[in-house]
Amino acid sequence: MGFMSKRASQGKRDPSPARGDRELLSACLQGDARAWEALIARYQRLIYSIPINMRLSPNDAADVFQSVCLKLLENLSTLRNQDKLSSWLTITTRRESWRLARHRRREHVIAADESGDGPDELSQMPDRQVPLDEQQAALEQQQILRQAVEQLPERCRQLITLLFYSGGDLSYEEIARRLGIPRASMGPTRARCLARLKKLLEGKL
Repeated sequence: MGFMSKRASQGKRDPSPARGDRELLSACLQGDARAWEALIARYQRLIYSIPINMRLSPNDAADVFQSVCLKLLENLSTLRNQDKLSSWLTITTRRESWRLARHRRREHVIAADESGDGPDELSQMPDRQVPLDEQQAALEQQQILRQAVEQLPERCRQLITLLFYSGGDLSYEEIARRLGIPRASMGPTRARCLARLKKLLEGKL
């Protein structure tokens, strides 16, 4: 299957928010390149966030992303529970991140030995895994929330993104200006959009 065009899709909105994971995975198995792009676009933030949260560099995070995409491609036909794809991706990404972190740690130890400077701070970091349950649950909830936002109508999606994903730096006046709506309508519009989002999230969080 020749559809490993991953970095080009980084930052793009999921082009198929209405298609479920099971449907996309099935289409991928049939060689549908657009389904693969949609699947990667849906989960790229989840995949990238894990190595970044583990304090790997952006370049290392990109390497982890590539590795996880390749493993997903290799395992498309053997995924037992297609409805739990986010859990599979979270676990696989964590394993790849820890593998790369250990590799980087060994590189630092070797470099320190060769230079005669002794072990540095990174090489003395304990090689142990942090308990995953709470972090994994939080990451999966974030992914569910992102997918629900993607399913909102365009105006609501833009409003929710500006309200909650812009770092909290935008005033209601600025958001209203960007959306081209009256300032007075912000409150009612926000309430309607949050109600839509709550309905999409029912039974998922």
